[in-house]
Order: sequence, then structure tokens, then C-alpha cells
Amino acid sequence: MASERELTGRLASFFPSHRDLQVGIGDDAAVIRQRHARVVLCCDPVIAGVHFEAGAERSLVGKKAVNRNLSDLAAMGAVADWLLVSLILPPTTSRQDLDALLRGIRSAAVAADCCVVGGDVATSPGPLVVTVSAYGHLPGRALTRSGAKPGNTLHVTGPLGGSIHGHHLRFRPAMAEGVWLAEQRSVTAALDVSDGLLLDLQTMLAASAQNGVAIGAELDASRIPIRPAAHRFNDGNALQHALGDGEDHVLLWAQRAKNALPDGGPLTKRARQPIGRVVQEPGLWLVQDGNRHRLPESGFQHSLSSKQQAPRRVPPKVQ
Repeated sequence: MASERELTGRLASFFPSHRDLQVGIGDDAAVIRQRHARVVLCCDPVIAGVHFEAGAERSLVGKKAVNRNLSDLAAMGAVADWLLVSLILPPTTSRQDLDALLRGIRSAAVAADCCVVGGDVATSPGPLVVTVSAYGHLPGRALTRSGAKPGNTLHVTGPLGGSIHGHHLRFRPAMAEGVWLAEQRSVTAALDVSDGLLLDLQTMLAASAQNGVAIGAELDASRIPIRPAAHRFNDGNALQHALGDGEDHVLLWAQRAKNALPDGGPLTKRARQPIGRVVQEPGLWLVQDGNRHRLPESGFQHSLSSKQQAPRRVPPKVQ
């Protein structure tokens, strides 16, 4: 692997420049000309052994590191502009693996029409860590998690479940969908489904509680779109995986039931169909085969306690 200075010199020519980039890779910090009044910022890492298997193709790891941040921007209704990339590399990293990682980062940035303007490189005996900070802007209003109300319908931009079979490395952030949804006044709340539909839905409901009064949601099992990969498990319950696997990186949104979305735009016909609704009764409920069951909390959560085991993605039990 090249030295840090040699690598920095290579990066300056590896990533394309931009007309608004006044000082780029190679200095202590980047200088950009900011044309937008409202800047949207987010930062997420990917870590070997947590977000991808240690032997995963490095170009896909690079794409994932960028795209999971872009999916957060999409959930806010933002357009991506700039990326900062921090690499913590094991000393055994080969030139080929590093080049593949950088190609994946560059490919995802180009696909989103944004620009890598800097970051940092370090080595560590620990696992490979790629941290991306994404900077974007709002062409309209900001979508947030906190506007859902009882009576709103719930929707997702794509199918769910089975992400471990490859989708977690190959997903496409719903950038166009996020901007379009932010333009629709009937859309009341949105977020990126990264930790599982149920856990992220609970996050939306908690953020949307008014004056400490909790609200809930009811999901229709027959309307939840299930990714074909969710059927590849031996447990025979693809619905469980759709509800709790996580790393789907689709957008979940709530909208006023009486205000249909206009024709056109980037949404599929399936995404326009509700998968459930927000209800006054606290908790999560599943309607299946004419029966209504309460669902437990499920999904992926990082543990900050040394007394707890490493987190696992455990799908919920469906009666």
C-alpha cells in the first residue's frame, strides 16, 4: 500500500473536480462556493464485520459507504453536493483492494452527481472502516420524521427483506423519489429504512408524538412488498424478514389519506399503494388473514454496553 502522502497525491487526480470547488484534495481542508441557503449534512460509517463481511468485494463496500449517506439525504428531500471520505485501513490492505474501494466510492458519487472533496486516511490493526460525510441542499422543504398523524397512510418506495443476500451492498438510494415526495404537501413524514421496517416505523411514530401522547400504526400483511431474496431463508417466513431484516434503504413515508399523490414522478405503481396506516392506539399491529396481532419491537440496534452481545438482525415473530 502507498504511503499517506503518495495516496493523497493520487486521490487528487482520482476524483474529478467541480466548478464550485476552489481548494480540493491535498490541502488541510476543502474550500467550496456554496450556492444554497439550506445545507443538509449527514455522516455514517461502514465497518467490516458489522456492515459487510470482511471478504466483500471492495468496490461494493465503497458504493455502500456513499449510498447509505445518500439515502439519508434522500429521506430529507435533499440533493447531494459534496462528500468527505475517511478511510481507516488495515496495514495489509493491497493496492488492488484500495483501488477497488476508491472506484466504488467514485462510481456512487458520479451516479448521484456529487463530488468527493477531501477526507483522511489512516491505518489501524482493527477492521476496515469507511466513513462518509455527505453534504447536500434542499430544493424545497425538508422532510422530517416528525409529522405523521393518525389517519395517514404508510408507504415504501421498494420491497423489503433479505438484504443480506446482496441488496445491502447493491441498493440504489432513492434520491429522485425523496426530492419528489418533499414537493408533495400531502406527505407528512419520511425516513430511510436502514434498521428494519418495524424499528424505523417506531422511530417515526415516536418522533411524531404530540404533547407526549403516543400514536401507533397498523400494517397490512398482504400489502407489504417482499423482496424475492427474503424467500431464500430456510425458516419459510419471508414476511418476518420484510418486517425486521433492515438495510433495505428504501424510503418510508406517511401521507394524508384524502390527498392522493399526483400522476407522474419517479414512484412505482406499487409504492403508491399503502402498506398500512397511522392509528391513535399506541403500538404496532399487523392485520393478517383477518386477524390483528400486536408486533414486538424488532430490527437492528447497536449496543453501547460492554455487557451485551454484539447486535444481530432478528426478524419479528409473526403469529
